[in-house]
Amino acid sequence: MSEAILYAIDAPHITDTVTASGFVDQCRDSNEAPTAGIASFFENLLRVWPEDGSKGAVWYEDFTHNRPAGSVLEMTFELSEFDEERLGQLRAIAEQHGVHVLDPEGEVLYLADGSEAGA
Repeated sequence: MSEAILYAIDAPHITDTVTASGFVDQCRDSNEAPTAGIASFFENLLRVWPEDGSKGAVWYEDFTHNRPAGSVLEMTFELSEFDEERLGQLRAIAEQHGVHVLDPEGEVLYLADGSEAGA
C-alpha cells in the first residue's frame, strides 16, 4: 500500500506551487481553529468519503491525529483508490468551498477557480 498526500489550502492569495508549499510548511503544525473554508470543506469531504470506508477505502490514514487546523488540511489517500474520478470529485468539493488543493509530488496546485498552476 502506498499513499498520496494532498493539502487543502484556504488562502486565496496563493497562485503557484512554490508559494503553496511554503505556506503548507509554515502552517502544517498549527493549533488554530480551522478557517470556515477548511471546516466546511472537511465536513463535505467526509460526507463524500467517510472514514469508515463505507463509500470505498479511499483514506490511507484517517484524521484521528490530523484534524483540520488553521488554513491547511493534510489528506492522505490510498494511492490505489485515488483515481482521476476521485480527483475530479475532490476538485469539485474544493471549488465549492473556495479552497485550493496542492499536490506537492506532482507539483500541481488545483486552484479554487477550477484552473491549475505549476511552479
